[in-house]
Amino acid sequence: MASHLVVYAARSWTQPHPPALYALAPAPAPARVLGGGPNLRTDAGVHTLARGMFSHPDASAAVSAGWAPGPHATAEAPMDSPLDQPMAVAWPAVNRWNDRMEAEYSAFIAQLGRAVADRRCIRLDGCLRDPSANALYDPATDAKLTLGVDCADLPYILRAYFALKRRLPFGFVASVRGVGTDPRYMLAVRPDGWRIWRQYRTPREMLRVMVDSVHSGMYRLAADVEDGDFYPTAMDRRFVVPGTTYYDPNGHVLVVSQVRPDGVVYLIDGHPDGSLTWKRFGEAFAIGTRRLGGGFKNFRPLSLDGDRLARAPNRAIPGFDGSAQWDPTVWARPTVTRSTPPAPGTAPGTAPGTGARPTYHLWVRAMLAEPDVVQDPVRDFREEVQALCRDVSDRADAVNLALTAGLHRQAHPAALPWNIYGTQGEWEEQSTPSRDARLKASFREIREAVAAIPPGSPQIAAMRAAWTEEVARPECHTGYTNSVGAHVSLSLDDVLDRLFTASFDPYHCPELRWGAPVGSPERATCPDDPTKLGWYGAEQRLRNQIDRKYGVATPLDDGPESPPDVDVRPLLGLRSPAPGR
Repeated sequence: MASHLVVYAARSWTQPHPPALYALAPAPAPARVLGGGPNLRTDAGVHTLARGMFSHPDASAAVSAGWAPGPHATAEAPMDSPLDQPMAVAWPAVNRWNDRMEAEYSAFIAQLGRAVADRRCIRLDGCLRDPSANALYDPATDAKLTLGVDCADLPYILRAYFALKRRLPFGFVASVRGVGTDPRYMLAVRPDGWRIWRQYRTPREMLRVMVDSVHSGMYRLAADVEDGDFYPTAMDRRFVVPGTTYYDPNGHVLVVSQVRPDGVVYLIDGHPDGSLTWKRFGEAFAIGTRRLGGGFKNFRPLSLDGDRLARAPNRAIPGFDGSAQWDPTVWARPTVTRSTPPAPGTAPGTAPGTGARPTYHLWVRAMLAEPDVVQDPVRDFREEVQALCRDVSDRADAVNLALTAGLHRQAHPAALPWNIYGTQGEWEEQSTPSRDARLKASFREIREAVAAIPPGSPQIAAMRAAWTEEVARPECHTGYTNSVGAHVSLSLDDVLDRLFTASFDPYHCPELRWGAPVGSPERATCPDDPTKLGWYGAEQRLRNQIDRKYGVATPLDDGPESPPDVDVRPLLGLRSPAPGR
């Protein structure tokens, strides 16, 4: 399909459907289709993405105004909540954005992040209802607040919530234009519509409209676009702070919650199912190119000019840097290294004595590390294994939600989405191709780091011991309930063994979702019929693909015939466990 200029306002898109879907056999008409892009058409008409966060209890009024709440993304608070007061009463802009307010916003995000890291809350509404997690908690607004957000909504909701509580001006880009048919993955994206909080009757109305309007395409702006909501930040501890946003041009958005003294960054990650997870920054998150607007960015400073909300230009922002994050020659300049103390002239992504290539992610860590902080590669390795264990646990939660929804008991659709990573509806909420790809990328990152260590280094023995110790920890074990109701326990070794056989498809049985080996007793309890098993086999090359593709077709043959080697255990002198149960 030829690319063309499209203007997108809210999440209701009616562009022509992509030219092809991918099915095992001709589908009967009308075909049941999942996803396919935001412009999906079926015989039933045009699918829209309207979602109802901060929804008003009077749904009929919302529908008559052209907005319909989604099945899960509702948000309510008591009717006497400040969310329902007139805007002039609930949200007077009596304060200004300044360094003190930015520091308070950063502290607010850091406190929320600690609650997510400790698993004291796993959804944003749960965090905001918890006074120990929410520094701005007040019972009138928050005690009964319920909401659901995905990754693109999360930074906007957090910023708007803070602005409401601190009586600060707020605005957002409500529509964008660019070249392409999917607003989340267009090229040459420019803002095309702007809104300010005063244009709405109540805070609830503004928040609802905002989350129904924003999407990940709002972050996809080149550095020189100054009328958007964000600007790319310099890689400096003064500017990359809790509250900074990270945009992966593959369509994912995270919020920085912690920057450690050694430069390790942790982020809050929002998911389509409304859950929040805690992520260590690494190669699972892409940077892309300058024109795609990837990387770390902050909200552009806002100021009131009468009734007009002004966005600061790049030249007026001390932390603006419109080039370094996308320049590999900058990443390779001498600075602090992964292994310390650094040798003179060592590149930031290269440990002394190795041929490891400089990378964006290691450069980020080097630039964000405090001076003279010793980086211990064995400690890093141990923490990376711990992060893997957490990611596997988070995947278990996501798969369990899909199983609870019961899609695995339904017939498999006649086609996969046009793009399995970027879609909507039940496939987006219940499938795991993006989550699984990021997990594979994290395993790959660990293997590449160990492969760069010189043979015979004592670090190898220390890392081997760290792997053995971490894998044995209860926190590094997960499991699932199989199709006959029995619990199946899995270690990190088990997950690594079946990393490329675990299905991302929510229509598969639990055993296939976790890659039970063919011919094993574990696999024998799967009731999937030949059609579903056919889909499982046909999707293997998609499972072999680590690096995600968005905005383009992902046919069944889109991936290598064999999975890449991401297994670190042979490099550590550990024998891979035999497959099968």
